[in-house]
Amino acid sequence: MRISSQSSQFVFNLPPNFIPSEIIQSYSPLLEKNWIQYENVLDYINSTIIGVNFPGINFDLPMQHLTRGKERMYKPAKNIQDIVGHELTVTFASVDADINYWLMFDIISKHYLDVDNLYVNPFTITAVDIHRDGIYRISFREIILKSLSDNTFNYSQQKVGPKEFTMTFHYNFYDIEFLIDKSKVLELGNIPTIIQKI
Repeated sequence: MRISSQSSQFVFNLPPNFIPSEIIQSYSPLLEKNWIQYENVLDYINSTIIGVNFPGINFDLPMQHLTRGKERMYKPAKNIQDIVGHELTVTFASVDADINYWLMFDIISKHYLDVDNLYVNPFTITAVDIHRDGIYRISFREIILKSLSDNTFNYSQQKVGPKEFTMTFHYNFYDIEFLIDKSKVLELGNIPTIIQKI
């Protein structure tokens, strides 16, 4: 959403080259006509992001029947990358007469028809502290645009809160990298000894 990430303390933006050039050419005049305060279409769509849902861990346990019907469970032998869900759901605020919804609708349609590129550029979620220093970064690779939620046109819709929609992405690989630099961590050896004088 169009708010600072200070309270939520994470940064997530769609990557460069996420929007095809023909879509940028189509929507740029519309943004200029409506005096929307962003330099490009990508910044505009990033400003409407509300949140990102990171999938949890779940795996099926193989079962063996022992004597007299006793069931015994075992840990599976799946790859560690495959015990985490592979769907990333991004929630957007629908703004400006649903312009960003139809922009995303156009993007997912072009992605489906693109036979030259199987995946889009990697996504990253960066967690930051109160000083805006990165704590850790989650990277997602080999991403496929999977689904876009529906959009309702309703004359009787009377909602004070923002209208929302979601887009779901499938990814094949993820990586979590901790970014804390030792030089930014308080070292006890550098603290001077304080001697209390009476």
